[in-house]
Amino acid sequence: MSAEFRPDRWVMAWMVQTRSRMTGASNFPITTNQVDETTVSVDTRSGPMSALLYRSRGIGPLSGDGHSRPPLHIQLHGGGLIGRAIREDEHISRFLASETGVVVLAPHFRAAPQVTFPTTEQDCFDVLQWAQSVADQWGWDRDRITVGGSGTGAKLAINVAQQAFEARLPLSGVIATTPVTDVSKTNKNPVPEPEDSKFAFLYRTYSKMVAFTADAYFPDPDSRILPLASPAYDLALVKKLPPTLIQVGTGDLLKDDGLDMAKRLHKARKPHVLTEYEAGHAFTTNGADDIIEEALLDQVTFLKSLY
Repeated sequence: MSAEFRPDRWVMAWMVQTRSRMTGASNFPITTNQVDETTVSVDTRSGPMSALLYRSRGIGPLSGDGHSRPPLHIQLHGGGLIGRAIREDEHISRFLASETGVVVLAPHFRAAPQVTFPTTEQDCFDVLQWAQSVADQWGWDRDRITVGGSGTGAKLAINVAQQAFEARLPLSGVIATTPVTDVSKTNKNPVPEPEDSKFAFLYRTYSKMVAFTADAYFPDPDSRILPLASPAYDLALVKKLPPTLIQVGTGDLLKDDGLDMAKRLHKARKPHVLTEYEAGHAFTTNGADDIIEEALLDQVTFLKSLY
């Protein structure tokens, strides 16, 4: 029986979604400026989608650089294309808004089991199109937009860049933290366990999640090697990516996805930054405070470098 119709997968996915909706953001790091939050509705081809908008009350460096409007950053949460933890990245959104002056938009995109590939990838691209179409109304610069995320959120950010390139829409940069770029690995051999034993628990957890995600969101195994499903299979990926920050954890079982992407960008002499941290997967949401702060400060530095 196809994974799309397996009741056990649906029950597990609903459990993940229920838990993820109850997940709150980290209280760290502390922001310099107060940040206001607004709920907005985003138009997509699948219907309206809610999103959270974060705007700093202070004048950040990117708001006072001679431009009349601040840039926009689209923050895409992770969760294995199953979880819908829009609040999980709240500390990231607030920190980037406070420390740079960018406006941050965090969409509550659809996920499995309600939808399957490529609905979520299309949702996230539609967010970019919407953001450009309403820039005058909401007061950000339509020509200065970046997108980022962690884990599958990073994959979706890369997917937005792929589709933006094809549609000839401007995109200033991508932040890919512990990116997932090859979901077809479950079709082949299991991902090797990290040598460092202290990451063994994370390995067991995420190896199961990788397989579960593939079954729930990509019920057709053949779809997993399509460029939009697995950007690693996109032969023109480096051509499509704007300046990119890639952040990987030394104990992440999926770290090679990010390292391989960095190698391709380096070989093509495309602008990118690669940073590594002693951490497992999704360390900007589940990591130690010092790692979260270091990684987010690197994101701030990257965003400032773009403008």
